[in-house]
Amino acid sequence: MHSLKKQSLVLLVHALGTIATHRKSSFIALSIYLLAGGFIFSGLIYLGISHQDELKKLLLDYLFPESWHTVSTQLIAFFYDSQAKSVLVNMVLSGSLVVASVFLFPLKEWYSARFEKEQNYPNGNCNPLNLWMQGLEETRLFLFYLASQLAILWIGYYPYEWCNILSVFLSYIFLFYTFSLDLIAPTFQRHGIKYSTINQVLLKHPIYSLGFGLVYSLPAILIGRWITQMENISFIEMSSWLFAINLIFIALAVPAGTLIASTLLATARTQPNLSKSTKITAYLTLIITLSIGMLLHGRLIQSMHHKSQVLKVEYELSFEDIAVSWKALRDLSFGEIEFTLKINNSTPFDLNFENSTLRLMKNEQTF
Repeated sequence: MHSLKKQSLVLLVHALGTIATHRKSSFIALSIYLLAGGFIFSGLIYLGISHQDELKKLLLDYLFPESWHTVSTQLIAFFYDSQAKSVLVNMVLSGSLVVASVFLFPLKEWYSARFEKEQNYPNGNCNPLNLWMQGLEETRLFLFYLASQLAILWIGYYPYEWCNILSVFLSYIFLFYTFSLDLIAPTFQRHGIKYSTINQVLLKHPIYSLGFGLVYSLPAILIGRWITQMENISFIEMSSWLFAINLIFIALAVPAGTLIASTLLATARTQPNLSKSTKITAYLTLIITLSIGMLLHGRLIQSMHHKSQVLKVEYELSFEDIAVSWKALRDLSFGEIEFTLKINNSTPFDLNFENSTLRLMKNEQTF
C-alpha cells in the first residue's frame, strides 16, 4: 500500500503533469474524445434546452390541472429549496460522468490505451474482460450510481440541519469517488481486473480515490456554485453548462487516471478476492438501497399525483338536502352545516384523498 506522501506526490506532480507529456498519438486521441463528446453533449444540451418547456408542461400536466400551471415556479422552488445547491451541482456532475461513460466509453478506453502504450508503462500485455463481463460490470456500476444518488436526494428532502449537512457531505464523497473510479478503472479493466478488486484497491488509497476526484472536479464545482447563484436560470440550463464544462476535465483526467492505475496495477494483481459472504452482503445492500430509494421516490411522485387529483375534478354543491344546526341563535353563528357534494371526475385516474387536510383561509385566517 502506498503511503499518503507517495500518493500525494503521484497525484499532484506526476498525474497533473500528464497533460504536458502527450505525444502526437495521444493528443489526437484527446482531440477526438473532446470533439465526439462535444458533439454528443451539444446534441443532448440542444434537445434539453429547446424542449424544456415541453418537458415542464408534461410534468405539470401529470401533477396539476391546466389552470394551475402557474404554480410551476413553486414546484421548481420546492425542488431547489429542498436540496442544498451543492447537492444539485454534484448530482449534475455525477450525471455527466454517467452520460460520458455510456456514450464515450469506447473512446475513453482507446484514449487511455494509446496513452499507456505511448508512455511505455511496464504493465505487461493486455487481458481485457470479455464483452458480456464488461456489460455486467457497467450495469453493476450504474445501479450503484443510481442507488447512491437516490439515497442522497432522499436524505436532503428532510428539513433538518443534520440531514442537510449529511446530504452535502455524502454528495461530495460520492462525486469524488465515482470520478476517480470512472477514470482509473479503464486501465485496470484492460488488464482483466474487475470492479470488486478495483474498489478494494482504491479504498486502501484515499488520496487516489478521493483526492483525484477532488482535483479534477473542483473547477467544475466552483463554476457550478457560481451558476446556481444566477437568477432565472432553469435546472436544464444549469445542467447544460455543467455538462459542457465537466467534459473538458473528464478528458484531461483520462491520462492522469491511466498513470495512477499503472502505479497501482501490481498491487491490484496481488489483491485477494472478496469472500463469498462479503460479495453477497454487498449485493444485498445495493439491491435493498436501490429498492427502497425507488420506492420512496416513486411514492413521493405518486402521492403528489394523487393529491393533485383533488384539483382536477369538478365539484358541485347540492342544496336540496342542506341541513343547518345553530350554535347560538342570538349571534346567528352556525354550529354545523351538512350538504351533499357532487364530484365529477373526468380524468382517467381514481380520486384518492389519502390522509389529506383541507384548510380554508382568508386574510391569513383559517376557517
